[in-house]
Amino acid sequence: MQVILTDDVFELGKRGEIVKVADGYGRNYLIPRRLAVPVTPGNLRMVEQQRLAMAKKEAKFKEEAELLAAELSQLHLIISRKAGDTGALFGSVTSKDLAELLATQGVHLDRRKILLEQPIKSIGNCSVDIRPHSDVNAVLTISVIAEGDEAIARVKKKDEESDRIIADLDAKVKEIALLTGARKPEAPVEAAPVEKPRKKHRKEHAEEAPKAEEPAAEAAAEKQEND
Repeated sequence: MQVILTDDVFELGKRGEIVKVADGYGRNYLIPRRLAVPVTPGNLRMVEQQRLAMAKKEAKFKEEAELLAAELSQLHLIISRKAGDTGALFGSVTSKDLAELLATQGVHLDRRKILLEQPIKSIGNCSVDIRPHSDVNAVLTISVIAEGDEAIARVKKKDEESDRIIADLDAKVKEIALLTGARKPEAPVEAAPVEKPRKKHRKEHAEEAPKAEEPAAEAAAEKQEND
């Protein structure tokens, strides 16, 4: 029999699709569980209306995502963290940190849509992909700076100040790279190999054995002379 799926069914089909199934599977499982309905003119019209409504909803979601992507691409996030001389952070900056910072400016975004593969663990500038919709992509500019007396967490529009912050931070990262690259570790001194005592072979032991018997032979010869 043929049925119209009213919900996604694993390894069978997606909502709104017409699929052919065994009569028992359709009547005893799919239809009673409201996962499908029989193919009738009325049900076909109903599914088509639902499909049009879903398409309009999806179009609205995509339009909203495009507006959000345009807004995100114009933002510059500046975050400070305690850092060492090499620029390594005492901690990290995660997608959760970015989502929470955006939320303070009224931009609510699921952190799973912030495509940060690994937490940021050193100072510097980076571009992070944002996916507010499966077909919409945006790029967010992040500057992680060494923290001074006060913590910094800012969201601002890109402008000349942003350009200056990014340029200064790039220069700082290059300076650190030159300094750390100049500090070449001394080559470790290899210890002199220890000579292992040479093991004697069985043949050498066999040759030495008669020497142990010589005193006994001399004593026997001396006894014969005395007799």
